[in-house]
Amino acid sequence: MNSLPSSVNYGEVLPSLPENATRYSVALNPTNGSVFPAASQIQFQFPNRGYLIPDSVYLRYNVSTIISVGGATMLGTPFYTPIQRLETQFGSVTVDSINNYNQVCNMLTNGTMDWAQKYGNYINLGFSGSGTVTTEEMDSRVIAASATLASFSVAGPIPCLLTNVVDKLIPLFAMPTVSMIFTLDALANMLLTSTAANVTTFNLTNVELCFDFIELGSEVDAMVRGMGDKIYIKSQSFSNSAAGIPIGTSGSQSYIFNQRYASVKAAIVLFSGGLNKLFDSVDYSNSTGSISLNVSGVQYPQKPYSMVNNKAAMLVEFKKVMGSVYDRVNNVAINKVEFEITEASTAHTSFTPAKFYVGFNLQKLNSNALLTGISTNNSNITVNTESTYLTTITRQCNLILAYDALIEIDMVNKQSSVKV
Repeated sequence: MNSLPSSVNYGEVLPSLPENATRYSVALNPTNGSVFPAASQIQFQFPNRGYLIPDSVYLRYNVSTIISVGGATMLGTPFYTPIQRLETQFGSVTVDSINNYNQVCNMLTNGTMDWAQKYGNYINLGFSGSGTVTTEEMDSRVIAASATLASFSVAGPIPCLLTNVVDKLIPLFAMPTVSMIFTLDALANMLLTSTAANVTTFNLTNVELCFDFIELGSEVDAMVRGMGDKIYIKSQSFSNSAAGIPIGTSGSQSYIFNQRYASVKAAIVLFSGGLNKLFDSVDYSNSTGSISLNVSGVQYPQKPYSMVNNKAAMLVEFKKVMGSVYDRVNNVAINKVEFEITEASTAHTSFTPAKFYVGFNLQKLNSNALLTGISTNNSNITVNTESTYLTTITRQCNLILAYDALIEIDMVNKQSSVKV
């Protein structure tokens, strides 16, 4: 007898949860205070019970300010802008650390959402233009002047090692204490330089890390412990490193990065600095150059991207990093002005930042298998650029990597580690 298609196979056995399964919604308070100024740290500890639901984790807080006449402009995606680094710890060991986290998440926001989706998250991500809401004011935030303490609230997801787990729950009961540590940026890095002097008070208050976890009962916990001495959960995370680009740079340049991982799935290059600081990425070649990566003697892509011959194709390549170019929901929030901003351009403002994101898809195959990317364990990554334009300001070449990570949980000793 031929097997039936799933659409009419009514005899298929459906899984069910235990009757005593209970879901909890938690709002964690920081363990180290309640008011957090610039350049401070915010620490959270997850409970040692139940199973964490990774895609339920988000952060919420208020920004409390006193600002003199003229107000201030907060750059990038305001919810993420204060967070310079995010660390995840298992016990006292740091297993994930993302530097310039605000820059990484600003790129992800613009690289995974379209304009309508950014508009739908306008309030919680903290956007606020100078006047009426328009599609050109979907970046940064104008904070009005106030002689007394004023505040606004923001909330959003936290992409990282814990939350990028897509097909499993995380058994907190079998792990050492899991902590998240947010390091806040210096105030000067968050604000448009011309408005930074107006700020006399800038604090994060009412900070809470929110998430859901589920308890399935002692019988299920025992079954999980019986699955072996060690269990493994696949995830991914991000790494961000920078190399300086001095004034007067032109010709052939190589920027070397020592980021060692067993499986790098994607690389995104940003050329930051200037008006919007980390939240700009310009074509510093002024549409005269080309760019490629080199790992272990192999060039990616085989034919370097050209800013001269077909710059539009570089946006398609960036979208390949984010998913299939045939996926109708794989969109970006990058318009013509933002993508084509060069170092010589005067078109951009805090509301229209430069978004020249250069993506390299390094996956051998887009699948759920382990280690689908290339290994950088035995070689540096080199970003090679060609340009006939002479740069006029100091910039950074930022290399953001998305890499596979494997969470190993020792069920016997209640220890955890991460293999990258």
